[in-house]
Parts: sequence; C-alpha cells; structure tokens
Amino acid sequence: MEAFGVPGLSFSTRYVRGRNIDLGDEGRAKERELDIAAQYVIQQGPAKDLSFTVEQAFYRADRALDHDVNELRLIIEYPLEVL
Repeated sequence: MEAFGVPGLSFSTRYVRGRNIDLGDEGRAKERELDIAAQYVIQQGPAKDLSFTVEQAFYRADRALDHDVNELRLIIEYPLEVL
C-alpha cells in the first residue's frame, strides 16, 4: 500500500478447502475457511517493526456436528532480538 501513501499497510486473503475427508463410520465431509486480514507495521521510531493484524475468519463445514465459526482476531507482534 506504499503506492497509495500508506507504507507498512498490507492486505491478504486465504481460502482453504478440504473435501472428501474420511470420517470413518460417519462417512465423508467437506470443510472450508476464508480469512481476510489487514496488517500495519510501524516503520520507524522506538516501536519500529511492531505490527498489528486484524483478521476476520469464516469457517464452514457440512457435518452436523461442526458449527459454523466466525472469528475476529487481533494479532500484535513485536520481534525481539535475543542474541
């Protein structure tokens, strides 16, 4: 997003699909998950490289035992140099 004047900001999406999952006696199943994320990394100053990620995740399965899951995740990361 630096081209739009916001260095350190990025977006990503992931789609994961599983099908023909063997459940033994319960038969076969399908699952899928969609994740949409926005991340900002501080570019300078004392908190340089501190990052904040907001991610919305949607999980769906066709099995009656699984419930649909919608999650909003906030991830904060700060790299530490130990040695």
